[in-house]
Amino acid sequence: MSESPHLSSDLVTAIALIPFALAAFVITFGAFRALPAGRHAGSAYAGYLALGLEFFLAAGLIRLAGAQDFAMLGLVAAIIAARRVISLGIRYGARAAG
Repeated sequence: MSESPHLSSDLVTAIALIPFALAAFVITFGAFRALPAGRHAGSAYAGYLALGLEFFLAAGLIRLAGAQDFAMLGLVAAIIAARRVISLGIRYGARAAG
């Protein structure tokens, strides 16, 4: 019986750092872009935050692809659930502000 090839843990971690770094950059960039918006900073920041959360989700899914245990599956499920709740909150807040 042949074993399926797996990527090394170090390689998967290195690959997952790319969307993780992009997420951190997008969220930070969005915060600086939203500062001049004054009272409307929340709605200006919402799009950047949602995009950053998508990149965080991508990083979690990449790490899941290299994982061989169910703990990582639970972590990705938690990331997806948190992303969904935050996205709903962002959408509700933007609608209330607009």
